[in-house]
Amino acid sequence: MVPRQHDIVQKLKIKATPDRVFSALTEEYELLKWWPTQVEIDLREGGGFRRNFEPYLDCLEKGQFLRIIPNQLLKYSAESTDFPNVFREITIEFKPSGEHTQVLVTETGWKRGRLWEKMHRTGEAGWKQILHDLKTYCETGNDPRIGRKIVSHLPERGKPVKLVIKQRYLYKAKPKKVFQALTVPDRLTKWFLKEAEVEFRRNGKIKMVWNGGYTLECKILKLELNKKLTLGWPTNGWAGTPYATTIVKFRFHPTEEENTILEVEHLGFGSGDAWARYYGLTYSGWTYYLLNLKSVLENGIDLRDGIGESVITETEENGKEAPEEEKTEEKEE
Repeated sequence: MVPRQHDIVQKLKIKATPDRVFSALTEEYELLKWWPTQVEIDLREGGGFRRNFEPYLDCLEKGQFLRIIPNQLLKYSAESTDFPNVFREITIEFKPSGEHTQVLVTETGWKRGRLWEKMHRTGEAGWKQILHDLKTYCETGNDPRIGRKIVSHLPERGKPVKLVIKQRYLYKAKPKKVFQALTVPDRLTKWFLKEAEVEFRRNGKIKMVWNGGYTLECKILKLELNKKLTLGWPTNGWAGTPYATTIVKFRFHPTEEENTILEVEHLGFGSGDAWARYYGLTYSGWTYYLLNLKSVLENGIDLRDGIGESVITETEENGKEAPEEEKTEEKEE
């Protein structure tokens, strides 16, 4: 496309194939590794998307896909909280160039004027950073956000905002099956962990081991079979946080169609940049893994790439029960 004078135009060569770069910009599991901390995508012409970038950016963006040519072109409309009342259209072209892919971004919707010029400069700088991060991720596989400064979380009165992760997922599976996926060792390794050991009782321990050997030992604080699970979740000093214990609550709600709404609440975060960074990485981590759980439960496919080795198969034992040492525990108010 031919850009106009006030359009934003950015281009960059990335040492990766067009399909690799296209996937990094369109697949939820890829995007969570380098750009937004939460994302929903309906990848089809006319389909929509939502992206949340907190706490790295105080920004929420949504839009609609206008044209899609896999590995060649992606065009979509967008509006975001950092540019209110600015309705933009973004076209991203992917052109092979030897071992590289030339990525060309053209963003329209900008007008002339002093106020527009300031927003235009901000948007231009934003795309430079996005393409730089995309290049880093596609070429190295590393998350470019690690170590990045966190935006301030301050409300109008200047009191620090209390950081809490709250997420909800709908699974086409009964609560019993979703509960087992979170409490039975050989179910945990199909979507979340490399190894798992579970003492299924109140005050019991869950030992979690991820690929690469990172280990976490959580404590079961409260337990109600197929309904509630509360864990003490230690930070282990990750992302520069102090060694402390946060709390993760899972709630399993049946629907009329015998599906399950899983509510996840992760709280106990402190204040400061280290805690905000831990919050951001944890937020995107829960999104990544709980979407993978959806894929495993509904389609039998483990979408982890280089993070876990186990893949669910058709030979899995059906009807395997979670231990029933305690059918109910002290209920929370």
